[in-house]
Amino acid sequence: MKTDIFLRCLLLLSTTATLKCYNIDTKKKWSYASSHRDSLFGQKVLLHPTKTQNWVLVTAPTDNIQSRKFGGLHKCTIKPPAPVLSCETIDLTRGMSQNLNTAQPTASLAKDASGILACVQQKKRHLKSITEELNGMCTLLSADFHNEMLLNITEIVEDLANKHQYYLFNHREEPKSRENVLDKEFPEDKSLQQNSDEMNRNRKNRRRRWRNVEEEQKKSNDDEIDDPGTEIAIVLDGSGSIDPEDFQRAKDFISNMMKSFWQKCIECEFAVVQYGYQIQTEFNLQESRNAPLALQKVQQIQQLKNVTKTASAIYHVLTEIFNETNGHKKGATKIIMVVTDGELFWDTRNLVDVINMPEMKDVERYAIGVGEAFNKTKALQELELIASDPDDKHLFRVTNYSALDGLLSMLQQKLFQMEGTKGEALKFELAQTGFSTHMQDKHCLLMGAVGAHDWSGGIVKYDTQTTEKIFLNDSHENIERAKYGYLGYSVTVVQGNSGPLYVSGAPRHGNKGKVLVFEKDILTYKRLPYLEGDQVGSYFGSELCPLDVDNDRVTDYLLVGAPFYHIRGEEGRVYVYKFDKQDTFTYVKYLRGLQQDLFARFGFSVASIGDINRDGYSDIAIGAPLEGNLLDPDSFGSVYIYNTDSTGVVDTFSQRIKASDIDTRLRYFGQSIDGGLDLTKDGLIDIAVGSFGKISVLRSRPIINLKADLTFMPNKVPIVSVEQKIKASICFTILSNFSEKERDIQKSYIAYNLELDVNMEQKRIAFTNRKHTEENKLRIVELFCNEYSIIVLPCQPDCYTNITIDVSYSLENSDEMRDLPVPLLDKNGPTRASFELPYERDCNHKTVCAADLKLTTQLSEEELVVGITKDVTMDLSLANNGDESYLTTLVMMYPTNLQFRKIVEPPFPSVECTKPVSVNFSRFSMTCKISHPVFKKSVADFSVIWQLDEAKFPESLATISVNITSVNEGAKPIIEEVNIPVKHFFSAVLNKQTPDTYVNISQGSIQSADYRFTINGENPYEVPVILKVMIPTEMKGHTIMSLKEVHKTQNMTQCETLTPEGLLTRTQFSGTKWNCTMAKCKCVQCIIRTDTEDITVQTELILDSLQKIVEEKAELLISGEMSFNEKRYTNIKPIRYRDEITLILRKEKVFYLLPVVIGSAIGGFLLLALIIVIMWKVGFFKRSYKDMRDE
Repeated sequence: MKTDIFLRCLLLLSTTATLKCYNIDTKKKWSYASSHRDSLFGQKVLLHPTKTQNWVLVTAPTDNIQSRKFGGLHKCTIKPPAPVLSCETIDLTRGMSQNLNTAQPTASLAKDASGILACVQQKKRHLKSITEELNGMCTLLSADFHNEMLLNITEIVEDLANKHQYYLFNHREEPKSRENVLDKEFPEDKSLQQNSDEMNRNRKNRRRRWRNVEEEQKKSNDDEIDDPGTEIAIVLDGSGSIDPEDFQRAKDFISNMMKSFWQKCIECEFAVVQYGYQIQTEFNLQESRNAPLALQKVQQIQQLKNVTKTASAIYHVLTEIFNETNGHKKGATKIIMVVTDGELFWDTRNLVDVINMPEMKDVERYAIGVGEAFNKTKALQELELIASDPDDKHLFRVTNYSALDGLLSMLQQKLFQMEGTKGEALKFELAQTGFSTHMQDKHCLLMGAVGAHDWSGGIVKYDTQTTEKIFLNDSHENIERAKYGYLGYSVTVVQGNSGPLYVSGAPRHGNKGKVLVFEKDILTYKRLPYLEGDQVGSYFGSELCPLDVDNDRVTDYLLVGAPFYHIRGEEGRVYVYKFDKQDTFTYVKYLRGLQQDLFARFGFSVASIGDINRDGYSDIAIGAPLEGNLLDPDSFGSVYIYNTDSTGVVDTFSQRIKASDIDTRLRYFGQSIDGGLDLTKDGLIDIAVGSFGKISVLRSRPIINLKADLTFMPNKVPIVSVEQKIKASICFTILSNFSEKERDIQKSYIAYNLELDVNMEQKRIAFTNRKHTEENKLRIVELFCNEYSIIVLPCQPDCYTNITIDVSYSLENSDEMRDLPVPLLDKNGPTRASFELPYERDCNHKTVCAADLKLTTQLSEEELVVGITKDVTMDLSLANNGDESYLTTLVMMYPTNLQFRKIVEPPFPSVECTKPVSVNFSRFSMTCKISHPVFKKSVADFSVIWQLDEAKFPESLATISVNITSVNEGAKPIIEEVNIPVKHFFSAVLNKQTPDTYVNISQGSIQSADYRFTINGENPYEVPVILKVMIPTEMKGHTIMSLKEVHKTQNMTQCETLTPEGLLTRTQFSGTKWNCTMAKCKCVQCIIRTDTEDITVQTELILDSLQKIVEEKAELLISGEMSFNEKRYTNIKPIRYRDEITLILRKEKVFYLLPVVIGSAIGGFLLLALIIVIMWKVGFFKRSYKDMRDE
């Protein structure tokens, strides 16, 4: 935040220093101040030309604010011998009412080449009516200030109201659609039927019109009188029956009524008479003219109490209050308003006698009864006697004093038939027609009527020739939307391609403000899309300024003031709208002053002031009349000057003129501005600026627009090997138009500097003194030149590109005496120029050399293998088959991993290459000049050789781009790009370290099994080698093996276990060799970036499951597979990428011995028994063995 403030301060200081006196000379000025201290002289200024001299027209709506005395219109000019600004009054009162004290402090002024229109606001009142009217009284003057016509605007608007001869536009939300108007009764245009004699008689009649003004005005005065105002005498009951609290409420009611009536009644005067035990005048009509004092006296009233002398109090008003010695004005409207709480008591006068007094004639009486006392017949009859007839308009009753304030709006509506009341009776009574004015020409007048239709406003278009009256406004059907919009606050005419558009501002429309645009069709008027403000209360549209930038009599821009636009205060803005050929307005930007003043009201006045900087484009001035008032209440206000160019209004103001730059104690400086004429007769355009009671005339400074030109003889440089001379002539031409009176500019000089062959280190030309720069001065005349001899040096490497010569110049002023301000160079114009001196070229009699370049390239390698490939060679062949090619240049860009070794150049044509330079961290660039400066029809064959760095390559492709250009006119570059695949080498061999193993699954339930694979080789670039070990884990729905742990030997190796999907290819398990195509498997995947690695996978065999699915013998295959990205890497030892470990599973048969033993035992016993039986049968047991033994 602090940095931002600091930068803004620096910008402010630099801007103020450089722009202080650019367009307008503030050292010499002419001023004129009104002799009246509080005069509003200077509220509006206009520059007006006549045949003999130029004038400043100045309005002074009042000479004195307190007395509200009309100040009139003044014409001012600068008179010799000692040039002083002198002013004289133009009589506008001829034919007007002589009592112009009723004129309001506003006056509008408009002019064109044929005349001047001046309007003042005048309050009028019809006889026997208290309804006040406020409308303009306008005087049409000839160009030389002769009175030609008096326009009684009241008659014009009454005629409009009676004939309904106006346009009322339906309000729509959509701003982009055109709207048709209601049907209108057109007056018969009798001018179309008149012959030339009749037209001549009409012209004579118009010339006689002013002579008949007095008679017409006299006739008009039968219906209208000079308004002496309205006198209201309030008769206040102060009897003892009223409580002090209620009496205070009665005083508050009187105060509020006076304040409310003063807002609507311009010339209302009050008197208050209290009655009790005596009759007492609290203040009379004359004392009420001091409003604060009168309101203070109301609150200081002390209650008299005791009796109720109502009749005596009314008598006192008739004899004492309505008396000229006490401030009564003859012819004033007289009103008596009685506020009482009961019937008469102890009054010596008879109420009937008082009411019937001759003095009561033309007095309108209002009676307000408070309380329940008027429920009695006698009290009510007295109240009805006090009130004028009819009672429903003049008699009011309330229950208590607290209800009095509720009568205010009703009383106001009864007494004053103001705009805003319901009904169609009043439309233009307070229209203030003529609040703003514009003259399209002598016959077509536009007058703003801000108060018409409840202050929705409108425009009155009046034709002085046909007396046709047209009223244009925004809305009639829905007045609430446009109510208090103040349409007509500003009016102007925009000249479009299809005719004039009538433009008017309504600064309070929709609270944000609008600018309405009306177009005259064949038989109707149309309202075009409107412009709308973007901030509530900004008063957008209060000031309008059409701007014809290029002076072609067609409006180019419309500037809209919004002086109350607020950010922190009321800084103000001016909006710029472009007016195009389709007669539509397009928002461009907004202008603003310095933001240091919170209440500057920038945009309060906007004026086109002519071409003050002599560049052919009209410039503008914008007033900020309150800028600086917080710093110095006695001297404030500023004027901003904005220049224009072919693109429109320049964004930044060219000058800011403060009140203190012109004079001391200037207040509201910039409240009005105009310019474009020469008042001082010195050939310079002047501006007039109005301030409070004073005007200032300021002259512009001579602004010089220069054009520099440099010519050569000869106009081309031949390509030779010896020095030669050429002549150079530098000339300056003044583009600004200066009159004979402005010969002072010849007392100034142009200081210039010539710089040869800029931006070239090795210069190709020089002055005869061998220098490359030259400084000199030339006195300003219409055309001033100087000549030089320039040496062309022998042809260097660049003998084709044009030789650039820069000319910079500035203005120097001598010390000679001057009558005019010191001139300045146009700050928006150039102060330097560049010129080119070309070389001769051989294009076979053609204006343009068309070379025909062809490029072919060939690489020695189809792919690069980092660590294996050593050298890379690119062969290039560039052929020119057309005209000469100038400064043919080849730019080659290649990766930094390709280290430049050498270039093999041809003997002819020459190829010169610079040392490669680094473009960024990954690219080198090398530039080669092909046969500089001229590459004629030939072929250049050369080769570029690189050595491939063994460092790791960052990308998968090596891109070599070749760009060939020449400076031939219209030549297109040749671009060729070659992409070479890049790989990195490594070597790796996969081996299994676990031999095939036999496993007897017949015994036991679980058995451990380890599987080990190794990778050996060379991996300098850390190539990610992937090893996948596939472990069958499930077969035929039985878990046959579980993975327990994986061991590695290198920290860089990353391993993870995966469950691969979709490996099963056989749905029926057959055979005795099982792998992952038959079984569900787990995959151990390891990424290896080292030279060697040893991976061991620990598992457990589930023997119980194997016994169920193995019949006698089976082989379980554990596979190891190595892979890598073959697009990025190359294995120089592709021996084995896959290996397998086989588990041979055997199942043995088991014999059970117990059944065999039991069976054998039983068989043995049976056999023994059988043997015994046989032996017994054969008589073995019958032998006499014993006998034989005995024997």
